[in-house]
Amino acid sequence: MEEGFDCATKLSLQAATALREAGFVYVARYLGESWKTFDQKEAAAIQAAGLQLISIFQKSANHSAYFNEKQGKLDGKEAQKYAEGVGQPKGTAIYFAIDFDVQPKDKKKILSYIDGVKSGLKDYQLGIYGSCYVMEALKGQVDYYWQTYAWSRGEICDFIHMYQYENNVRVAGVLIDRNEIKKAPGDWGDFFAASESSQTYVVKAAKKAYLTAKDALVNQHPKGTVRPGSYYIFNESLGMINVSKQKNQPGSWIHPAENNANDTNESYHLVQKKETLTSIAKKYQTTVAKLQALNHLDNPNLIYVNQKIRYK
Repeated sequence: MEEGFDCATKLSLQAATALREAGFVYVARYLGESWKTFDQKEAAAIQAAGLQLISIFQKSANHSAYFNEKQGKLDGKEAQKYAEGVGQPKGTAIYFAIDFDVQPKDKKKILSYIDGVKSGLKDYQLGIYGSCYVMEALKGQVDYYWQTYAWSRGEICDFIHMYQYENNVRVAGVLIDRNEIKKAPGDWGDFFAASESSQTYVVKAAKKAYLTAKDALVNQHPKGTVRPGSYYIFNESLGMINVSKQKNQPGSWIHPAENNANDTNESYHLVQKKETLTSIAKKYQTTVAKLQALNHLDNPNLIYVNQKIRYK
């Protein structure tokens, strides 16, 4: 099973990368406009780090009195607005939290709330977060299920997509809750949530990254790798280009001649979901070390879907 986490901390590219390197594949973050919500810039950083993003919507969902059909409709509409605002792909999931110890007397309120959410949420799939009782009470009523161990009294439903099994642990300096991913959870997939820009540049294959335009020009002192993908152009100098995954933020200098070089003698593999560098090396009868060298990969465990991996 793959590992995920949820958190209330706003994630930088550095923090998201550290968590991806720690073995996490999925991250669930909050929609909205508060101290714990994410914006389009953070969504881009999360995906640039190779994490799969999952959306949560939660306001004051921690007591029975909150839940009724009217509130559900308001929450559905609000979640729709915020999802559109951060560029969430239509058809993906938004998880609505039912964050208290629900009892049988509360079931009618919860069902009414979900009916309201359905009338307000138009372009996204409906997920719920809550205890085992909540999962069972809403079985067949929603699209995605995220169970927490809290209030579940040791029971785990067999139809859920995610299971939150530990709270308030610190990994890579970030306070998180751990989740086991049991089924595809309705994440954003491989959509890159970048803000609009008229100046973009496509890197065709992994290229050396440089700290200065002069270093790029003379091919000296490379510092890491720029991966294949679409980038914003932050600056140009000496015929070199500074590319970044974040709009109006400095990135790395690359030599455009390297990017435009004829690659007819090179062969590439397009990374698919759940593939590893080891499985790719086995497929082409080569070694992980050779793939690392050919693609300037510092960490063999950090590859991402649709990445071009040169194998000869």
